[in-house]
Amino acid sequence: MTSVTPEVDSASPPAPAVVHTSARVISRTWLRKILTGGQIMETCPSFCRDNHQSDDIGALDDLQHGAEFEGPELAVFGVENGTAEWPVLAGRINVDPYNEDSKRRVPHVNLNVFKDEVMECLSPDELAAVIATVRAHCDGLEKVHAQLVQARAECH
Repeated sequence: MTSVTPEVDSASPPAPAVVHTSARVISRTWLRKILTGGQIMETCPSFCRDNHQSDDIGALDDLQHGAEFEGPELAVFGVENGTAEWPVLAGRINVDPYNEDSKRRVPHVNLNVFKDEVMECLSPDELAAVIATVRAHCDGLEKVHAQLVQARAECH
């Protein structure tokens, strides 16, 4: 593998606002020792925002690259804790370069639908289907909103 010097690119546009970024790092390369023996040069893909502080030694398939993205927080009522803000549709663009599962060796999305409910390893087409479904549901909620406004007007 080719060694690349870490650098910051100030000419490229900033990452989308929904992706957590700590710096505009183009690439990072480091020597990684493998627990079963040997070593390998690792290079982050351009989308990776992980710090890899603990990734200088480990099992080959322990390495991940990724970038977290936020979801909106909604006030949700829970019997135990009352109302609390919970993020929905947050997640991570991820790649597990040495995973046995070929779907995980290419960039994919792990989508946290709500709390601990996750849709794992979504391909671009699968994520597009989720987006279309949520968008259609939001269109339906617009109709519910109009019905609610009308119902409240009738009750006053």
